[in-house]
Amino acid sequence: MTQSPNNNESLIHSLKQSIRQCIEQTDDQSTLTRCLEMLQAARKRQEEGDEIVKDMAVTGQLRGASSDKRQLLDYTLSTQQEELSAGTLANVETSEEETPEKLLQQRLLNRRMLLGVLTAVAVCAIIVFAGHYIHWSDDSDKQKYVTVAEKYETIEVNGVQFNMVSIEGGTFTMGATNEDGEEDSDELPTQKVTLSPFTIGETEVTQGLWKAVMGNLPASFDGDYHPMKDISWDDCQEFIDSLNKLTGRHFHLPTEAQWEYAARGGNRSKGYKYAGGSHIEEVAWFSANAWDKGKDSPDFGNHSVGTRKPNELGLYDMSGNVWEWCQDSYARYDGTPKKDPTGPQNSSNSYRVNRGGSWDYIATSARCSNRRNRTPDFRNFNLGMRLAE
Repeated sequence: MTQSPNNNESLIHSLKQSIRQCIEQTDDQSTLTRCLEMLQAARKRQEEGDEIVKDMAVTGQLRGASSDKRQLLDYTLSTQQEELSAGTLANVETSEEETPEKLLQQRLLNRRMLLGVLTAVAVCAIIVFAGHYIHWSDDSDKQKYVTVAEKYETIEVNGVQFNMVSIEGGTFTMGATNEDGEEDSDELPTQKVTLSPFTIGETEVTQGLWKAVMGNLPASFDGDYHPMKDISWDDCQEFIDSLNKLTGRHFHLPTEAQWEYAARGGNRSKGYKYAGGSHIEEVAWFSANAWDKGKDSPDFGNHSVGTRKPNELGLYDMSGNVWEWCQDSYARYDGTPKKDPTGPQNSSNSYRVNRGGSWDYIATSARCSNRRNRTPDFRNFNLGMRLAE
């Protein structure tokens, strides 16, 4: 009596259902690509003839297009099913009589197919689990940060979400303090500043959020999770006006004092030189790990937000990645204590403050106390923004 093809069909059906259950838990394009790549690796490690996914050209389609993942999966698995079914029917047609040797070969084939099912399910489960809890090593457009702030609010605009982190009020020394170890002349004299509670963006405003609010991207597109760039102070005001109309909120650029207080870690500050630590490589994209790599390096340029270590408040990229506009007009410090300062009022000075350094600037620019100023209409590839309320 010959082996029925129903066993093979049942195994293939089980494989398809198991993989679908795993893959349908994620919409992450890079995760799906890795799933197929790992399935291919699993196939290569097994004996010849045990093919889990035969046509891996589908991997290239998945990497380069926004095709529906179910359609691609169905195509891949149906190709496999057709080939295995054809092989089974051919085996039935050529098997005129049952022999112990053929029965043994059939049992080995079934065992390998079952092992393939279990391997595929295990690999998919691991990938889906990892996609929820760890970052992939590349800086893909789908890479997201992990929210570690204790108190925050998630806001959604036209399908795009962003977080605003609550910052407790407090008093701090603004300017070049001892932990900075270096300073520019406009960071002195230091001054005591007291701030009321406020909220500030967990990350820089992303290109995806800008597109959701404004419907366009004035800068060359890097990816939805990359920081918005090439925007002037005036552009920021237009964006904020549109965002406030969409949300009914009262967002604004952070004042310079709010920005520095938040960058230093607020009332949880540990006295770091940079926002989140004293070792800049851990907390910032700056010239040494981005610009200096050269244009042929994947690390050249700005990076998806949240790919470096956050600071004490759970804020990302306050040092490095892109410079950030503040609301204030630029002025030198006078050393006197202040409460909720907003910069000079009715000033004839047309310059506005930038903070935080960027991916093409040296480490000293990423210090929490460092300041820069530009005219309100100035734009550059390394200049973006962060929200406050």
